[in-house]
Amino acid sequence: MPRHTSAACTAEVRTGYWCEAVRYRDTYDDRPELLDRIMLGTPEAAIRLIHTRIRTGHPFSLSPTDTDQALVLADRGSRIHALAALHRGEPAGFNLTLHDGLRIGWRVLPIRHLAVTMHGLPTPRTAAESEAGPGQQPNAT
Repeated sequence: MPRHTSAACTAEVRTGYWCEAVRYRDTYDDRPELLDRIMLGTPEAAIRLIHTRIRTGHPFSLSPTDTDQALVLADRGSRIHALAALHRGEPAGFNLTLHDGLRIGWRVLPIRHLAVTMHGLPTPRTAAESEAGPGQQPNAT
């Protein structure tokens, strides 16, 4: 990956994995509602997160029956295919139609992004340290 370093910062292009949980209002809805999103560093972390979210019902509040159906779908070879696709730089995920007809889905998109790391900056001061002034200890209350 290209890397640029200066005295103040390091910039590097990295691949991250953008995870989304989406909900389709009905069968004909082509624009899903975004319910949850997070950027992770590895394909394995992304797939692990989907499994954890299915088990906890987040963000869909799945019934036990829908949770079982989602886990069967996610575990039945889909996990290996999803990991392989992500390692090839392709998106992965799956959709599920619940018992009430609502469609939900999880998707992971590989995204190249610029990561900037700052060097030599002072650590942020807390409000108590700022009020105490330079060289003084904040009052413990």
